[in-house]
Amino acid sequence: MGKIKHELWTFAKAEMSASAASCVDFGLAISLTYLGLLTYGYANIIGVVCGGLTNFTLNSHYVFSKTGRGKKALAERYLVVWIGSMLLNGGGTNLLTWLAGGKSYFVIVKCLVALAVAFGFNYPLQRGWVFRQKTMVKDN
Repeated sequence: MGKIKHELWTFAKAEMSASAASCVDFGLAISLTYLGLLTYGYANIIGVVCGGLTNFTLNSHYVFSKTGRGKKALAERYLVVWIGSMLLNGGGTNLLTWLAGGKSYFVIVKCLVALAVAFGFNYPLQRGWVFRQKTMVKDN
């Protein structure tokens, strides 16, 4: 039962981190778009980048802090997953917003794509690969 509680607590912390990162991402993307400073495509990419940096920082310090890996190794692994996430989030949002008819559907599309990527891609890869505990290899 202790392992299940630990996994649930880890998942909850990861989701809190993801929520904070999403606030940064969405806040920037929506503000930059609706203030007319950038088109939704560029604003979305800036939001995704800043949200990714926020998520990595929170995850490496508070969620998965005891991995046995150095910050450089974590950052390299995170970068691989983050690039995939950025492509799925940024590309998916921009494509589906365009297919749906443009800016008026941007927020709805961004929310739906973000949820799908968070649960189907980000958390599984961050938990199972990026921040997985480093195991010691025994010499024979």
